[in-house]
Amino acid sequence: MPITVEHTKENLCAAHVYAICASAGVLLGKAHVHDYGVDGSFNTVVHRGTRRVVSGFGLDFQAKSTVNWEIKDDEVIYDLESKAYNDIVSRTPAETTLILVLLCLPKDTTHWHSVTNELTTLRNCCFYHTFQGSVVGNENSTKRIKIPLGQLLTPDSLIDLLAAEKSRREEQAA
Repeated sequence: MPITVEHTKENLCAAHVYAICASAGVLLGKAHVHDYGVDGSFNTVVHRGTRRVVSGFGLDFQAKSTVNWEIKDDEVIYDLESKAYNDIVSRTPAETTLILVLLCLPKDTTHWHSVTNELTTLRNCCFYHTFQGSVVGNENSTKRIKIPLGQLLTPDSLIDLLAAEKSRREEQAA
């Protein structure tokens, strides 16, 4: 018996994230065994003496996979669960930034993944987004979000996000 469609979507999102991290030379930290609103973290590695160590300037993420998305006016439109939205907006500036990583899958499951002798294809892509604002009162509802198409999660954009997080936290410490 196969795993559920939801678990398949989660695994495909993890595959996208792993591939992006590998290409960027970034460590992927998995979240704890229990789900408390964070699915993992991205971390850079630095040289300290003769060793490579985790930098200490990580970036947390919450991952979602969906077929229920659309593009309108150069934005990805998605209805995010309010509880997930609240997890992101409730972070204070003193805390590590929590971003949303959204895998936008094709509606047809046969197009999610394909393999040939020369190519492995994962479709479509992941976008990232951070939110600021007030928490939503009804956690059993959804919050419509709009992610600019330019916020495509790529190795370069991941490195830029980590650099921005490092700068933000260093400015706070100064």
